[in-house]
Amino acid sequence: MSQAKSFTASAQWRDYVLALVAVLSAMGLRYLLNPLLGQQGPFLILCLAIVVAAFYGGFGPAIFATLLSTAIGTWFFVGTERGMQDFFETANISRTVLFMVIGLSIAIIGGRLKKSRHELAESVRQLRASNRAKDNAMATLGHEIRNPLSALHSAQEVLKRAPDDAKRVTWASELIGRQVSQMTRMANDLVDLSGVMRGEFLLDPRRIDLRQVLEQALEQSGPLIEKKGHRLHTDLGDAPVEVLGDTARLVQVFANLLNNAAKYTDPGGEVTLSLRPTGMREVVVRLTDNGIGMQPGTIDDLFEPFAQAPGAASNAEGGLGLGLAIVRKIVETHGGTVTAESPGLGQGSIITVTLTLASPVAA
Repeated sequence: MSQAKSFTASAQWRDYVLALVAVLSAMGLRYLLNPLLGQQGPFLILCLAIVVAAFYGGFGPAIFATLLSTAIGTWFFVGTERGMQDFFETANISRTVLFMVIGLSIAIIGGRLKKSRHELAESVRQLRASNRAKDNAMATLGHEIRNPLSALHSAQEVLKRAPDDAKRVTWASELIGRQVSQMTRMANDLVDLSGVMRGEFLLDPRRIDLRQVLEQALEQSGPLIEKKGHRLHTDLGDAPVEVLGDTARLVQVFANLLNNAAKYTDPGGEVTLSLRPTGMREVVVRLTDNGIGMQPGTIDDLFEPFAQAPGAASNAEGGLGLGLAIVRKIVETHGGTVTAESPGLGQGSIITVTLTLASPVAA
């Protein structure tokens, strides 16, 4: 953040320096043309400096160029013969005021043009990012679907070649069941994401105890956590923590986060889930693991659709990378926030979900 501010401040200074150079260049040109122009149009060429400053720097540098041009132009080309007495002549005052009005107009137009250019550049950036995301999505979807289909094809071949071998039939049936379950999860994620992103999913908000939501999420994620041999630590407190929310959707949020922590932590790792109300009428749910971690510069991207964690490609539990995008949308729809932190790859991660506490029930 500080680097971004420093870069912005540096760019602003460059814009003002450019305005200064433009004014001095225009003054030099006006001085060279002075034998031809004399006292005619003392500010005319200086308008070019304002145009340059407005085009590249926007409103502020253009105003700076206007004021600087007015001061220098008045000193050198208006009050040259009888000092500043010439400046107070009606014609000279009129020309100066007109020049400043023109400069202000150019500055306003330049400011709007610069804003429009920035908005256009941001739109182009977003379109390119969307294009890349679409390409990545298609590649990811094709890759994730191909693996189960390949396994299903293998199971089909086994059943075709040895239909009477009970052991092989059992193996093939279990394989088919696992792959169909995986494809069903992917299809459900796609349907869920489509509805969530378009706002076409319904919430059933009620006063609920967030501890019960977390307990249900732990039940859903328990088999995977147990399978990976993780040590699970929970600190949910003893008192009810009520929020206004949809139980099923919030269970989906925390089960997804717990599954991610389990998937991307090496066997025998540690996963910690804690619940803490704050003094600001909010409650914070924090999920910590000592898994693969994340690169700090890529953390926010993980909440975008089809984004994959660094170890997803080699993880047998990997999916389409839709879970965190769905999580963020559901949490934001509940008026909350979800953030991720990590010291770096291999150093674990922390996911924090903040929700608003329900108002106390009137006595």
